Amino acid sequence: MKTRYYIGILFLLLQVASVIYARFIPERFFCWGPYDNHTRFEVFVEINGQVLSSNEAEQRYKYKMKGWEQRSIYNIFSLISQYETTYGTQDNAKVSVVYSTNGHPQKEWNLEK
Repeated sequence: MKTRYYIGILFLLLQVASVIYARFIPERFFCWGPYDNHTRFEVFVEINGQVLSSNEAEQRYKYKMKGWEQRSIYNIFSLISQYETTYGTQDNAKVSVVYSTNGHPQKEWNLEK
């Protein structure tokens, strides 16, 4: 009986710790309410001086390149960075993301190798 009690308490403490940790990182993977940011964004990709179309960029990253993101915009930054530091290391890519979160002024994020 005591063992189940301690396992239950440990489970709840781990959940609380995950939520607290997630509040201090940009991706917020472990938040209970991860959809607290709404971001309009568009991704622009240039490979060796050639601008990719939206369809080509979507095929490259296996994700939409324009639209509405309900999760943190850092998830998209992470997705692009991971691709470019693994599969795309030799492609000389320049990536720009123009975004606006929760109606705030537009910002730009750039990844240039």
